[in-house]
Amino acid sequence: MSGVPRAEIVQGGPAARAGGHAVSVLWFVPVLAVGLVGVLFFQAYAQRGPLVSIAFSNGEGLRAGDPLMFRGVQVGKVRDVALAPDLSGVRAQVELKRDAAGLAVEGTRFWVVRPELSLTRVSGLETLLGPRYIEAEPGPAGSPAARSFQGLQTPPRGAGRGLPGAEGGLQLTLSGTRLGSVTPGSPVVYREVRVGSVLAADLSADARTVDVQVRIDPAYVHLVRDNSRFWNVSGIGLDLGLGGLKLRAGSLESVLAGGIAFATPTRPGAQVEAGHRFELAESADDSWLKWTPDLSPGTP
Repeated sequence: MSGVPRAEIVQGGPAARAGGHAVSVLWFVPVLAVGLVGVLFFQAYAQRGPLVSIAFSNGEGLRAGDPLMFRGVQVGKVRDVALAPDLSGVRAQVELKRDAAGLAVEGTRFWVVRPELSLTRVSGLETLLGPRYIEAEPGPAGSPAARSFQGLQTPPRGAGRGLPGAEGGLQLTLSGTRLGSVTPGSPVVYREVRVGSVLAADLSADARTVDVQVRIDPAYVHLVRDNSRFWNVSGIGLDLGLGGLKLRAGSLESVLAGGIAFATPTRPGAQVEAGHRFELAESADDSWLKWTPDLSPGTP
């Protein structure tokens, strides 16, 4: 030991070996952390679906982090909501999950779910306290991919709304001078029996009339003929004539929520195709209420 320098003993002893082991451990920890982060990043990236852009006229309280829902399941998330460059509306950037990539096709419809309370329906009440969310309805199967969409102002008529006749049936257009209290979801009745629903209502292209889209339930399509007459049964009316004062009112549902009625002549005409247009009268002619056609299923 007397022949070995003191400095060499210190440098080559156990302390130096322990220090080298400590240095190797310190290098191993950050490498392991980077590896774990990389694995997590890869897994997250593998689960990502396409990023789509949806334009809305206004944000309706929508914000980043709000969910995109389909069939009651979250299938995406809002990444960003910003004003359009021309300030005409807002654009929401939405990231879909990988298993929901089928929504990113032409024809898919998106709308913001908001609280709605009326005489005919209650929906979206969970958004009173919770966040807004975007609902989706997929486009036709086989449609080409798309990344930019125009969001709807209101939910598509019949989509997830439980409206009778939302699937199948006969869709018609009624043209009238006023809308009354008719709203989407209002009943369409035949002899005060509900046989369909109002889907939508808006001004005609020239704004001279109101166009009302209705759908007749499949079981009652045969009641509508080319000489049928439709009229508005919203609210209560009074007629003053030689016989005195007469009160006009439909069913309680139509009085409260608005509605449309129709009748078919005793000698019914031919059945109509989807898209047929009828005039919507403000009230029924007394003779229409006396018609008694035989409209058994299968009657030509």
